[in-house]
Amino acid sequence: MYQMRTSMKLVAALAVLLLSVTVSGKKKVDDMVIVAYVTSWTNEVPDPTTMTHINYAFGHVNDTFNGVRIDNPDRLRMIVGLKAKNPALKVMLSVGGWGSGRFSEMAATAENRMAFAKDCQRVVKEFGLDGIDIDWEYPTQSQAKISSSPQDTENFTLLMRDLRKVLGKQKLVTAATVSTANYIDFKSCVRYMDFVNVMAYDMGSNKGHHASLFPSPHAGYCTSSQAVEAHLKAGVPREKLVMGVPFYGKGKRDDEGLRMWRRTGRLPEGYRHLWDEEGRFPYITDAEGHFVWGYENARSLSEKCQYILDNHLRGGMYWDYASDTPQGDERRTLFLSLLQNKKGTPAPRRVLVLAERGGLHEGFTAAGLKWLEDNKERFNMELTVLNSAKQIAKGEILAYHLVLQLNYPPYAWSSEAQQDMEQYIDRSQGGYIGFHHASLLGEFDGYPMWTWFSDFMGKIRYRNYIAEKCDGTVQVEDRQHPVMKDVPGTFVISDDEWYTYEQDPRPNVHVLAHVDEASYTTKTEIKMGDHPVIWINPSKTSRNVYFQFGHSKLLFDTPAFVTLLENSLRWTLRDVE
Repeated sequence: MYQMRTSMKLVAALAVLLLSVTVSGKKKVDDMVIVAYVTSWTNEVPDPTTMTHINYAFGHVNDTFNGVRIDNPDRLRMIVGLKAKNPALKVMLSVGGWGSGRFSEMAATAENRMAFAKDCQRVVKEFGLDGIDIDWEYPTQSQAKISSSPQDTENFTLLMRDLRKVLGKQKLVTAATVSTANYIDFKSCVRYMDFVNVMAYDMGSNKGHHASLFPSPHAGYCTSSQAVEAHLKAGVPREKLVMGVPFYGKGKRDDEGLRMWRRTGRLPEGYRHLWDEEGRFPYITDAEGHFVWGYENARSLSEKCQYILDNHLRGGMYWDYASDTPQGDERRTLFLSLLQNKKGTPAPRRVLVLAERGGLHEGFTAAGLKWLEDNKERFNMELTVLNSAKQIAKGEILAYHLVLQLNYPPYAWSSEAQQDMEQYIDRSQGGYIGFHHASLLGEFDGYPMWTWFSDFMGKIRYRNYIAEKCDGTVQVEDRQHPVMKDVPGTFVISDDEWYTYEQDPRPNVHVLAHVDEASYTTKTEIKMGDHPVIWINPSKTSRNVYFQFGHSKLLFDTPAFVTLLENSLRWTLRDVE
């Protein structure tokens, strides 16, 4: 049935999967890995059940070329502490990064190399680490404004040898390498390394996607598949090759339309979200059709994971954890694809369903929950059903792609949940669909009016309802809106209550449809004159839609209503751009 929080069964399954990474403390060469780079300058606490390895970025070669300096060592200690939640997790210190120098001087002499290796050993013991990752960008090159020497390639091999000798076989030695496989003699040094993390990103300018899986007109100078082939040709065996993926996009950062999208979540008129069929990635074009931004999403990453599996690589690496979506789409996609399902699997969209149970609305609520459960795979949804907003923990709403208020009133929410909901909508952190009882705004059961929610609903206050349930004919006003796609111009909603408000929401919202009050099958004086029943609030960047009806289970036997619900899910979950 529904996911009521994280089940103990799922937690146990995750533990078994992750513990399988090691057997009796010995590494298995065919174990799939997910390597997450976690940075010293961010505050996120990683979920340790979604990866097998964490590379902490960064340490650096010290000023005397014979040791290690660590950025924010207290954060590194916290990261190591995550092993309490996942004993199979491996934590490594990544030494280097773009612009991190002094490698050339350190690796140039046997004395400095050995001193550096011994200091790495000290750091490993002191912090309880599982190994060292070398991110020298790049031997023989000074493009990152660091020192270099023609002997760097040979000395890199000697450095790997000395690290392996000092750290021993039980600790990990890895490296991050440029996509083209240049600058390193892999045939000489790969025997000293447990695996190689290929940086299959930053492979293009602002004219194309920097991490295309395959060649395409919108790809950069290299693609992920080409990076893999280059490393295989250079001598890296498949069982030691880890393909890197980015959790960030790149393009024309100075484009004003792009800036608007990044700020508000809305693209200007003429800009489009597109999918590159050849390269297998999403991108954005401007009003003239020019490429402005390439990025990754659950779909593109699932296809990269399938490529990793199909080509029998060691696993996937990503930069970086903090660049993921608030819902963790990208790290969850790697986990589901590479570890759990062994198949490219886009992470499901997380939907919080607030469901009022019992009473007059139980028929609609029960039918709605069943419909959602029956259709969750079709819409790639993961449902969490709560029967009380008081159950919502602080910060929890922000982890969902969609809040679906299935006949749940806008009161009896904790102040923390209200604040999170306001942030969620105002900052476009997810979508919203509300039904019926969601507009029961006013002072009820001792709770004050939630002013923000009233404004969100069009500055309304509940006045009355038709107690003798009746049918009404709904007339569509905006047939071009995605929510109204394939919905007939008029349709009948049966056996509903038809709320009225003290003021018309129309001036403050965009009305998609209204009910014809002359069509009521019950004689009543409870009318509004102008009576909107489906609307959106375009002042919010979060995609949102409210349906005033939602009383009877008969709605799910009404084709027009089912179409509205399906359209709303596609639109708010951004299947429709």
